[in-house]
Amino acid sequence: MEFNLQQGSWKKLQQGLLAIALGASLLMMAPAQAVNINSASPEVLQNIKGIGPSRAKAIVDERERNGAYVSAEDLDARIKGIGQKTIDKMTQSGLTFDATETMTRAKSSRVK
Repeated sequence: MEFNLQQGSWKKLQQGLLAIALGASLLMMAPAQAVNINSASPEVLQNIKGIGPSRAKAIVDERERNGAYVSAEDLDARIKGIGQKTIDKMTQSGLTFDATETMTRAKSSRVK
């Protein structure tokens, strides 16, 4: 089998393949879907880089005892062993701290 591509066609094919490769690499670098620390289950939290099973359980247990986390600093103060580097990894992986969403959901469930 022989391919006979003209110079212009070959260049367009190369550019198209380069565009596909670039797009795929950008998708791989994109952060994971946002995960709200104040509403996520331990299983969902484990999808965040830096959170394993025991840390996920500790985060949820602390949240249930003492309420929503208001910031990364609040998480650092309340969970032993989490420092700034770990928090940076977790937020880059999609962890968010939206306490208002959690409070709104809790209020609406009590109104019923």
